[in-house]
Amino acid sequence: MKRSASQSHLVPHLLRRLLRRRETIAYPYGPMELQETYQGRVVVDIDACIGCGQCVRVCPAGGLEVERLPDRGVRVRLDHTRCANCGLCEVSCRRDAIRLVAAFVDPATNKDELVDEWVRQGDHDRKQREKA
Repeated sequence: MKRSASQSHLVPHLLRRLLRRRETIAYPYGPMELQETYQGRVVVDIDACIGCGQCVRVCPAGGLEVERLPDRGVRVRLDHTRCANCGLCEVSCRRDAIRLVAAFVDPATNKDELVDEWVRQGDHDRKQREKA
């Protein structure tokens, strides 16, 4: 009896899959098309970041580091070898300074090249550069 129940489920499912259009991609013979929902690369808008560190606290992989610099400056470091692309940092950011975009992390031959760093200098440093 169980055999016929499983067959009655399998046959319609199999027919639906066979009649669908192909789901393969043309890459590398065509451009790589990523869906908008793909969470691939973490991007930080350093001008919006206040350095609260909430993203660091929620990151399960420990891939983010936030350092407050003098005069309201901020440094954010992201280690892509540790990042799980879970999106918790994006959700936790109150200023919408962190986004996950539909892009791949650039390949590298050296592990140190897989670290991104965003720096916003403090107000004092910015004022000195404007005077010069």
